[in-house]
Amino acid sequence: MNSNMIVLLDLGGVVLQPNQLPNSCINWKIINQLNTKYESGDKYTFSELHQEHNKLTAQQLSHDEFQSEIFKTLQVNTELIEIISNNFDIFIVSDNYKESVRYISEKYGFEEWSIKQIYSYDYKLVKSNPEFFIKLLQDNQEYDREDFILIDDSITKIESAASTGIKGILYQNNEQIKNELESILIKNRQ
Repeated sequence: MNSNMIVLLDLGGVVLQPNQLPNSCINWKIINQLNTKYESGDKYTFSELHQEHNKLTAQQLSHDEFQSEIFKTLQVNTELIEIISNNFDIFIVSDNYKESVRYISEKYGFEEWSIKQIYSYDYKLVKSNPEFFIKLLQDNQEYDREDFILIDDSITKIESAASTGIKGILYQNNEQIKNELESILIKNRQ
């Protein structure tokens, strides 16, 4: 078995966080409401989100403009990535839209700091469904179940992982994650 522990790291709300810059094109209240449809497990695409957002905000943003404007409002939590990578390997696990993953992966250099990226469209399951984590464990048998720790900003997804025996930490802030990961390392050394 592999000796490294793996942090399963969520993107939206954990790695990708609002940068507090106003953006007249993107209405995050609407985006969050529309994302609920996607995360409920319905087959809902980034194109549909884009079209609905345009309709609800009376805009005519192209696909590329919409995607670009969304990611102008986000920043990468590099401090968190550094905290985690000091002692853990990172798998990205995200319910992000297939149409935007390539763009954001290249823009934010995901392959530079994650050893694997697993998206809900890979498994045709969202993380709120425990089957997502069962499939993840089956596909990564070189690791023990105890080697995985999910960091997510959704209690539903933490509970989903926990139902399969994967530890979870509900993201609140970087300092809290640092303290909880240090505590896990200390327990594992005993």
